[in-house]
Amino acid sequence: MIRSLRGTVLSVLSAGGAVSVVLDVNGLGFDVLCSRGAGTLCEAGREARLTVHMQVSEAGAFLFGFADETERQLFLKMTAIKGIGGRTAMAILGAMAASEVALAASTADVGAFARVPGVGRKTAERLCLELKDGVAGIEKSAGQDLRAARSAAGTVEEALVSLGFSRSAAASALSVVRAALADGMDEMTEEALLKAALKELHGA
Repeated sequence: MIRSLRGTVLSVLSAGGAVSVVLDVNGLGFDVLCSRGAGTLCEAGREARLTVHMQVSEAGAFLFGFADETERQLFLKMTAIKGIGGRTAMAILGAMAASEVALAASTADVGAFARVPGVGRKTAERLCLELKDGVAGIEKSAGQDLRAARSAAGTVEEALVSLGFSRSAAASALSVVRAALADGMDEMTEEALLKAALKELHGA
């Protein structure tokens, strides 16, 4: 089973919250759907090393890329839950850092998962229920900064809804902003986050 790949990044494209990366490894081009964290490691024309997992199903073989083994293990925990496929798990890791996923599961924050495009409330509830016991170590590393970041994102989402945007559009815009900022999101004020989300919604 393939566990890591190192090569030259040929392209980096947004793919529904996650990041699609084409990695040239000794002349072979591997198409890897990456988490937000892994995406930040990739820049076209430069070398990158990714922790990966190959998933083979009736639909074909897929490669998923991660920034580290912690993300990979969390991905495997999510895909072990009935009804959670690889693409859904990667959409979550495209919208949320591993520590944010762990924090949401450990505090039963159903809304945090439900804000990820494509994740319904029942799926979010199942994630909270079945991930809770397996993420203690990751959640402890998150600290209070993640709670503050989530609070800011929630406040901004409500503000966008009050301005007339649909909740799904607001959540999607915040996910894009979150992915662009990576783990620096907690450093933004609510005002700055609102401006960035509005810019994304208006396509500026």
